[in-house]
Amino acid sequence: MAHPFIGRNRELEALHEGLDAPRPCIAIVLGRRRVGKSRLLAEVTRDRPSIYYQATRVASSLSLIMFKAEAGRTVGDDPVLDSSADWFGVLARLEELAAKRVEGLTVVIDEFPYLCDAEPALPSVFQKFCDRLREGGAALNLVLCGSKVSFMEGLLAEKNPLHNRHTLKLDVGPLPFRDATRFFTGWPTEERLRAYGIFGGMPYYLSLCDPAQTLEENVRRIILGTGAPLAEEPTNLLQAELRDVTRYATILNAIADGCTTSGEIIGRVREIADARALSPYVHVLEKLRLIRIVRSLDAGKRSRDRRYHLADPFLAFWYRFCLPHASALSSGHDRAVWREAIAPDLDQYMGTIFEWVCREYVRFFADEILPSTANEVGQIWAANYDIDVAGRLLSGVPLAGECKWWRRPVGVNVLQRLQENTSANNYYAESETPFHIVFSRSGFSDALVRAAKEDSAVHLVGPKQLVAAPR
Repeated sequence: MAHPFIGRNRELEALHEGLDAPRPCIAIVLGRRRVGKSRLLAEVTRDRPSIYYQATRVASSLSLIMFKAEAGRTVGDDPVLDSSADWFGVLARLEELAAKRVEGLTVVIDEFPYLCDAEPALPSVFQKFCDRLREGGAALNLVLCGSKVSFMEGLLAEKNPLHNRHTLKLDVGPLPFRDATRFFTGWPTEERLRAYGIFGGMPYYLSLCDPAQTLEENVRRIILGTGAPLAEEPTNLLQAELRDVTRYATILNAIADGCTTSGEIIGRVREIADARALSPYVHVLEKLRLIRIVRSLDAGKRSRDRRYHLADPFLAFWYRFCLPHASALSSGHDRAVWREAIAPDLDQYMGTIFEWVCREYVRFFADEILPSTANEVGQIWAANYDIDVAGRLLSGVPLAGECKWWRRPVGVNVLQRLQENTSANNYYAESETPFHIVFSRSGFSDALVRAAKEDSAVHLVGPKQLVAAPR
């Protein structure tokens, strides 16, 4: 089932602004595979003259032939273009045609790393062409896109060919939870949040879902069942970027299983002796957007005070529920795995996901309930308590939140404990009284509702408010 284009307002605005500028736009677009880069570029070029070329793993000479054929569909027959025998000649001719008869032409080369694998000198060719574009001010825009994040980042690094040549860099991430839940309109609000907790914000994963089916049916068809399209997705993600995936996969599995500190990971991954040996692995996983390294906001200069989390709910779900039951799933027991291993534990799993959603809500939509937008959002952990959502508004006023994925309403004792913890933490010292936000899956007690009405610094947020329609 085809889904309409959802979300990406900020990315669309940035791309339109760049492509509409009077100077040539040289844009670098990167992001994990399946994140929706191609669909985004198709949307932004829909109403403008453009050449879109999807590179494949073929010889460079064949790629050039295919690119010229694609270009001809936009610029028409041109003997000079047809006779050009190298990439620089083809691009230079397109620049001339943009100035003569195709004003505002945008050239998009998707999966640019594939071209460079076949012709390693190609980045230098594009460097030369980008310099020509910038000097001549021609009416041609160039967009280079790729899913191999490390390669695309490397193109822009110092001493590399495209360093300081680009006018726009767009790092496309997963959809925010509010946009992701729009794939499940018609479902109960809690079930939409569970769907986000399983499929995350990757548009391709979400596009596979059928809202006419139940959550269980979607999960079994897309992830658990024999031949399911996402059954091996985490392995494929690693293999697309890395040669030896074994230790990286083991680290991801350890993090998904609750090992959030260096010591806990090292204790699980016996082949890694100490934190120094672990560091290169977690650095690569962070660069690939597969893990997040988080520091407690009250840590100050304690650089070692950090925790590791998977950066995608789908990865968290797969490593938590699919990998441990791989044998049963390969034998076709997806129904039993859902019934006996996933469904009973899903609410406990959703507790962490709910905290993630609440932090994202404050990061993007704090001004729906507070007088300003958020400047920083994170969490705080101390010896005997955690603050699930911590941060400051642009105005400088701090905030603190508690998140409860409970089956029963949250009581006033939760608010009181949150207030006690903020009073005891140095992040909130010598500042204005913080805003306190209580997030609940199942509503609030009458006493807590009264307390919120009596104190303008207290706010209560439930699932419906979290997934409200975009403004």
